[in-house]
Amino acid sequence: MRMQREIAKRLIVYFTFLFITVAFSGCVGPIWSAALIVDADSNFKAARTVEAEKYAPYEYYKAEEYLHKARQKQAYGQFERAVDYAKIAKDMAILAQKKSHDAKASESGPSTIPQNSPNPPATSPSKDNVEQINTP
Repeated sequence: MRMQREIAKRLIVYFTFLFITVAFSGCVGPIWSAALIVDADSNFKAARTVEAEKYAPYEYYKAEEYLHKARQKQAYGQFERAVDYAKIAKDMAILAQKKSHDAKASESGPSTIPQNSPNPPATSPSKDNVEQINTP
């Protein structure tokens, strides 16, 4: 009798755990895909603000198209595909931002004096230094 109660308790715990797992596994897809799409969209908007369309057009338009495709797949309930497309869109938007920043930095040109230069630029001698050098 005691053994049957132990088995019954274990079965109740097992089926409760199984029910909770199955019940919540259906909710993960829509939530996860929506979160990734929002994240990819914010990265895409950030890429737009740094003019990635001009400086990194391939990455910018690829991010835009994959974001569109992720939204489309989510609308049709294909959440796994939506997650895949949203990840690619996010990665491309981040890459577009980076390339845009790099292109803008190279466009402005390097600074005349590097900040951590091991050899500081030589300064021209001032009038006082010249007099001290020339005095016997």
